[in-house]
Amino acid sequence: MRILVDGYNLIRRIPELALAEREDLERGRDALVDILSQYRSGKGHKITIVFDGADSYSQGGGAEKVRGIAVIYSRHGRSADDVIASMCREGNADLLVTADSDLRRKAEISDVPSAHPDFFWDRVQDEIYRSLKGDEPEDDEQHQIANRRKLKKKDRNVKNLLSRL
Repeated sequence: MRILVDGYNLIRRIPELALAEREDLERGRDALVDILSQYRSGKGHKITIVFDGADSYSQGGGAEKVRGIAVIYSRHGRSADDVIASMCREGNADLLVTADSDLRRKAEISDVPSAHPDFFWDRVQDEIYRSLKGDEPEDDEQHQIANRRKLKKKDRNVKNLLSRL
């Protein structure tokens, strides 16, 4: 699965990351990349994080690979939201992680479902905890039995996608 992350949006919604970012922007970004790298190594998802380049040392924009995570900085004059919306339109993501309602709407128009950062972060933390303990992923059968209501096809597709996080 290709997960596209609205970098600063996620950082500012997660207390431990927001604290690191308040100390230093680069420290906040590094903390996010470190944790998502651990998650990626367990799940194998392709993760891309997009940051506003105007807020970073990378004024000219650009991309780099850091610990298996693709990190993109928007160029001067272009917001990270513009880059993310463009990537969704071009079919470069299977899931968007952001709380930005306008960006979520644009992604949905491009048939890219979105996950709220809180939900996504809970899944990331659960996976890291499981991998540290050496546990196997939980069977979702009990949840499926409890939820017998027939969902719309689009909602079933989104639910299926989110269950793979």
